[in-house]
Amino acid sequence: MKQIQYFCIFLALLTLCSASSFLFSNNSQDLSYHQQLNDLSKKLVGQRYNQQKEFKYFPPQFFEKQGLYSSNIHGNAMDQNNTFFYHLIREYVGCPDSNMFVTNFVLSALLDCAELGTIEIDQDMFEESIDAILEFRDKNQQEGIPSYSFWLQNNKNGTWYSYPQNLQKVAQMIKIMPDWVKNIFTKMGLNFVTIADQIVDAFHLPPDTDDSSVNIALGIRILNSPFIRQSIKDKWIKSNHNLQGYYQLLKKYSYKPFDSSNSSVNTLDVRTYFAFHNYLQTLNKTYNYSVFTTWIRSTDDQIPQMIEIPGNTNNFDCSVISNNLFGLHNVLLNSNQTVINEIFDEELQGLYLNSTNVILYAINSYISKTHPDIAFLYYPSVYDFYWFVARNVHLLNSNYDKIPNQLIKVVADALNKSMKNQGTIYLLNNTLADKDGNLYWQEFLGIYNNKTYNEDVTFSTVMALNALIDTWTISKTDENGKVKRIFDSLTPQNVTDTIQKGMQTLLKKNSFSNSNQNAFFSGSFKSLNTISFYPMNVNHFINGTEFDPHTAQMDILHQIAGVRGVINSDEYQQMLKQKWFNLTTIQYFTGYSSQYISYPYWSSPAITFSMGMSLISKYQSIENIQSNV
Repeated sequence: MKQIQYFCIFLALLTLCSASSFLFSNNSQDLSYHQQLNDLSKKLVGQRYNQQKEFKYFPPQFFEKQGLYSSNIHGNAMDQNNTFFYHLIREYVGCPDSNMFVTNFVLSALLDCAELGTIEIDQDMFEESIDAILEFRDKNQQEGIPSYSFWLQNNKNGTWYSYPQNLQKVAQMIKIMPDWVKNIFTKMGLNFVTIADQIVDAFHLPPDTDDSSVNIALGIRILNSPFIRQSIKDKWIKSNHNLQGYYQLLKKYSYKPFDSSNSSVNTLDVRTYFAFHNYLQTLNKTYNYSVFTTWIRSTDDQIPQMIEIPGNTNNFDCSVISNNLFGLHNVLLNSNQTVINEIFDEELQGLYLNSTNVILYAINSYISKTHPDIAFLYYPSVYDFYWFVARNVHLLNSNYDKIPNQLIKVVADALNKSMKNQGTIYLLNNTLADKDGNLYWQEFLGIYNNKTYNEDVTFSTVMALNALIDTWTISKTDENGKVKRIFDSLTPQNVTDTIQKGMQTLLKKNSFSNSNQNAFFSGSFKSLNTISFYPMNVNHFINGTEFDPHTAQMDILHQIAGVRGVINSDEYQQMLKQKWFNLTTIQYFTGYSSQYISYPYWSSPAITFSMGMSLISKYQSIENIQSNV
């Protein structure tokens, strides 16, 4: 028992760790591209798990999966005055998490750099990371189907289920944690930690289309890369060769509001429905409509206490959909016609077009301003979304002449139009300027009560600039096989000026030293807006017993609260005036930072470093071209 108490104290006082790295630098010296890339590369290596570590209560040690890049679960803790102490808590108190998602993005960024000639990939380290990622494939599926889980899986009675080892171990420990330690966490603003044993029950996650699709995109890039050795390519294709089987799963579990069969695929998370009710009400009910969802599972197919959708009802997330499209675009642009015909059938084409239209609606309606909380359920950063869409735009534009299907050209043109208009306007309108006139972007981490600690400035600036560059440039390969970025000839001057002034911010010596935190992704329950007090017409417990949705106590683990089909517009407006779970629906975004709600999010400096390396490599390539003209 004493060992466990010591470990609790260790967690509570984790703010002392890495304190020396917090010192701010006032050095504004400009670095060269090479110097900044070299510095970031060294920082990135320090974020990698180079050896396997098992969880230990004492001496305290978290599980680390060899070959993965690190991420940590932090709490968006805030007191009334947004004091410096809480800034330290947000930055330095965290639980390490070994997931495949972060490593996938890091490896993709390293491929960007290798293609642009700025780094040489360490093949041994890269292969070790791929070995780690491949272990996340859903073992419940037939061999070769690239369905992936966010966390590693354990086996129980023949069924594989997600098992976040560090979270599970800490949750078990919290069950027997002394009250005085829980009080410390509560006073630190980390009140969700004291109920972690309940929260972890919501993490019986199914495989998801997000992890799976970014894996496919990375794998296709690996197969086509001259910078990756054959043994790595062979390993990836052995585990991921059945793409047709994967897209059958996506079709099976897509959201189909007009499906009249006894299936839960016609029911949507109440939060997602609220965010998109105006759009959904415009649909033709006779149309066989479907949209990519987040979870590769339906409510009917859940396995209690093993494989469960958070909140028990599927949703769609615009950032996740953008990643679904990116995986599919990589497949369609790099496969022979036989494979395309097998995969891209009429049903998938409809799913593809409908999902694209959801993205277009999100961009054109500026939902990133009005409801980012529920339009991007798992991505608090709106710059994630704009970059996820922009990299689709860049991929399609760079390969426009080889697009194998007219429908894909229609999608390419539509995404181009939206990102080069409303998408670009949003990115330009959210710039901030330092005293020297250099530009940057920031989001919500550390901002409250008229104070800001610049916690996510570097990450936000990197992602916004990546979004602008990927929207307005294409990649071309010269006669020597070297890839270059080229601006669209119609790129407005204010876009190139903004990119140039933003890059000046990131070439400062201290730009990646002050803070590299980010809210790259999160759970879906993260603010008042993301609690499920929205109108519903499906309201029953998992066992089938109905509850009164207006007066019942909310129980997200055991209740199913959803919207089946599409509700008439006038009826829905009346429903919005009613109370749900005894609460009035909050119809406007209230922000992510609050003294009243503390929630967990995933932060990864490895993402900031690797995305920064990719960005600088792209911009250097553009500059080199311009100087040679």
